[in-house]
Amino acid sequence: MMFLPFVLSGGAFVGLLQRAEIVSASAETRDQAAVQQPDLETLVQNDLRKRDVPLEKLDASRSGWFGRFVLDWGGGRRRLEDLGLSIEMLYTTDGSYAVAGGADPRGTALRGLLDVTFTYDTEPALGVRGGTLHAGLQWINGADGSGRFGVAQAFSNIDSEHRFQLGRVWYEQFVEGAGTRVRLGKIDANSLFAYVESGGQFIHSSMGFSPTIYLMPTYPDAAFGLAVVQSVGGGVELRAGVFDGSFARGVRTGQDGPQTVFRGPHDLFFIGEADLAWDDDSPGRAGFGAWAHDGDLERFDGGTEHGTAGLYALLEQRVWSSARVEGRHVDGFVQLGWADADVSPFENHLGLGAQWTNAFTSRQDRLGLGLTRAGLSGAPGAGFTENAETAVELFYGFELAPWVRAKPDLQYVRNPGGDAALDDAWIATLRVTFSL
Repeated sequence: MMFLPFVLSGGAFVGLLQRAEIVSASAETRDQAAVQQPDLETLVQNDLRKRDVPLEKLDASRSGWFGRFVLDWGGGRRRLEDLGLSIEMLYTTDGSYAVAGGADPRGTALRGLLDVTFTYDTEPALGVRGGTLHAGLQWINGADGSGRFGVAQAFSNIDSEHRFQLGRVWYEQFVEGAGTRVRLGKIDANSLFAYVESGGQFIHSSMGFSPTIYLMPTYPDAAFGLAVVQSVGGGVELRAGVFDGSFARGVRTGQDGPQTVFRGPHDLFFIGEADLAWDDDSPGRAGFGAWAHDGDLERFDGGTEHGTAGLYALLEQRVWSSARVEGRHVDGFVQLGWADADVSPFENHLGLGAQWTNAFTSRQDRLGLGLTRAGLSGAPGAGFTENAETAVELFYGFELAPWVRAKPDLQYVRNPGGDAALDDAWIATLRVTFSL
């Protein structure tokens, strides 16, 4: 039964391949030309998808002396980039206030995340074409606001306990002509799987990926693994990965090296996804995936279950583009997820939302409205007294300076934590992000 989702996802793979066969010859030509290695900036953006990164590449010349000496390090940054090394620093801080309801009415939470990423193109100095080395240092500090306010779904995607860790380190090889990307190392699986591009700028974590994939190695606990992304033409990509699954036993893989891969526990997390993307006048993407874990898991009723699995699906679509202002558009998304209620706190999930980009182009801004409903396990021993937790989020993110962004955010959480004793919560957050 654990591998039934992979059988079902195989059907989805076939369906997407059939859809790819009916594209026009000109579209196929464009797709083949587009099968190329992502550039360094794209790879970094994918690993930082859930951060409030600038809409455009940071231009040090826009900031006068500050840009020349602080952002460009007196020209040192450009010289490193000429050698293939890109260094990015991103500091995100969230200040949250529980306006009403939840476990700590009128409580506050302040936390921050420093991401320092090193991405190296192996071709300029080593002559290895298509190779990329990536490492990411993370310093996480402050309070876990989601735990403090008593919500089941993390309302801030940087919430975690205090840590300083090498959060990611991997090597990726692009096989030119085959449309294949192979990544090996300590990987944030959400950078390649189950992501919702147009949901990544929301603060609530469930807008970025379904909480039903509760064992996926992602922030703050990336894990060692192997992932392959294969472009097959017609806008179709097939993705597969296998990762260290010891997080299910309480191992904080984000803080560890590969020792659990070799010394145990030898649990594995598997995930596969089929994507179909289209990029005509209204670009969009549809995906269907399945995941499984092969370890022994504690059931809510006190027993043990060997292995578990789940399914997820997503759809993104550009629903409007301005004919007058380049870059001004609205993107919408829907995501679904299912998991085993005997072991997962989240049995099913529905997420949907929309994001308006460049509402006022001088501000480099984004305006978003989204909803996430997580159905909670009703299994004996799960401990929930409500059947679902629902959150609605409204945010407006804008540029204060080329290297500083602000994002006021308001969330309404119905049935926080699935606890009938708690009043519905209103949570206000101000996120400020510094890109250096």
